[in-house]
Amino acid sequence: MEWIDWQPIYQDIVNRLSLDTIMDIRATQLLTELLKDIEPDPLLQLLEQRIINRTVVICGAGPSLEQHIQILKERNDYQDMVFVAADGAVSLLLEQNCTCNIIVTDLDGDYNHIKQATQNGALTIVHGHGDNMDKIRDVVLSLGSVLGSTQVEPTERTFLWGGFTDGDRACYVVTNYSPKRIILAGMDFGKVVGKWSKPKHETHFAAPQRKVLKLEIAQELITALFERVDIPCTILESVLGNE
Repeated sequence: MEWIDWQPIYQDIVNRLSLDTIMDIRATQLLTELLKDIEPDPLLQLLEQRIINRTVVICGAGPSLEQHIQILKERNDYQDMVFVAADGAVSLLLEQNCTCNIIVTDLDGDYNHIKQATQNGALTIVHGHGDNMDKIRDVVLSLGSVLGSTQVEPTERTFLWGGFTDGDRACYVVTNYSPKRIILAGMDFGKVVGKWSKPKHETHFAAPQRKVLKLEIAQELITALFERVDIPCTILESVLGNE
């Protein structure tokens, strides 16, 4: 995603959510500095290799994710699928003994699970924004070789794929590398948040109004993306019925 194309979309999100663009820029600068000794090109090549011509399952942390994974496990092509976890969805994939190939995270999910999946071989993309700089400082270096992402103008160590929340950003990342097809799992876009989204939640919980707005933006971005790209996409429907 070129900054000139993303900038008006980002500015609309800034206006709707009253984001602090200066803090977003500072987060990108911080992430860039922390990743200065990690050469991104081999990681970018690995990212492409994991996605190109593959069936990719992008997992949001919505309440339906557990049922969706169980449905996918019954398919004949399950073992050949590539699984991308949007942040906290990694917790459910670990719980279900489902291989996590790629993580897209702003570090809101369970850090121990993100680290475990990364050590198990997941390629992790850490996103920087104005609200997560403390987490970036605390944990990025301990995750090892990761890629950085941004929602403002990119740098030599933070990349702009597009997208705003972890789920829709994962969609933008994946479509950039020519998958054969995409399946969206756990992308409920409702008013109930999956318990995997935040650590220490034992049950799904009602989405605060700001979260509802973020999910609306995520759905808009995903809809616009798949109207633009020529990649078959299946959206698994909510199976809980009351999101």
